[in-house]
Amino acid sequence: MEDVVGSHRLRDHGVAFGWGVAEATVFFVVPDLWTSYLALRRPRRGFTTTATATAGALLGGAAVHRWASRVPDSRSADLAARVPAINQEMVAKVNRQLERHGLAALMIGPFTGTPYKLYARSAGVQGKPLVALLAWSVPARMTRFVLVTGMVGGLASVARRAGVSAPGRELARIPGVTPQRAERAVFLVGWGAFYTWFFRSVGR
Repeated sequence: MEDVVGSHRLRDHGVAFGWGVAEATVFFVVPDLWTSYLALRRPRRGFTTTATATAGALLGGAAVHRWASRVPDSRSADLAARVPAINQEMVAKVNRQLERHGLAALMIGPFTGTPYKLYARSAGVQGKPLVALLAWSVPARMTRFVLVTGMVGGLASVARRAGVSAPGRELARIPGVTPQRAERAVFLVGWGAFYTWFFRSVGR
């Protein structure tokens, strides 16, 4: 049994790390979707994987920084704009943010839906130190991951408490909806709303 639990834990952290790397480089779906999914049933597992996802993001951010510092600005901007929901205007906006605020601008991204990869790219283009980028990346990534994971886990907990404790019973106030279905509804509706907003408002 312990071996099974250990393999599941290793899988959960492996996915979180790989997702963190992918989203920081070329992928467009955020890793907190995975960490919040884990938090539906295992809040502690969800929270611990936020650290793993952050570590993956740092590796991906470092790779983007190094790459952007070695290729022409126009080339890296063009390639970045090919990622779904990213356009040239967004790339230019992040450039201006870093010019105006320095690497502290990374704290803007998590709350505006601006992809982290663009900040790593601009930092490389503008010659910002990699160590400083990684230092700012920890709170910038971790804060969002923890907040989203905690919010989804908390809403799922509320959904479970809304129903009676016996397994298989229905929610007292919503006929036909079990606690398990309510958890999934919280997850799907929440992330569906986020990406609807993201593609319509941020990434248009």
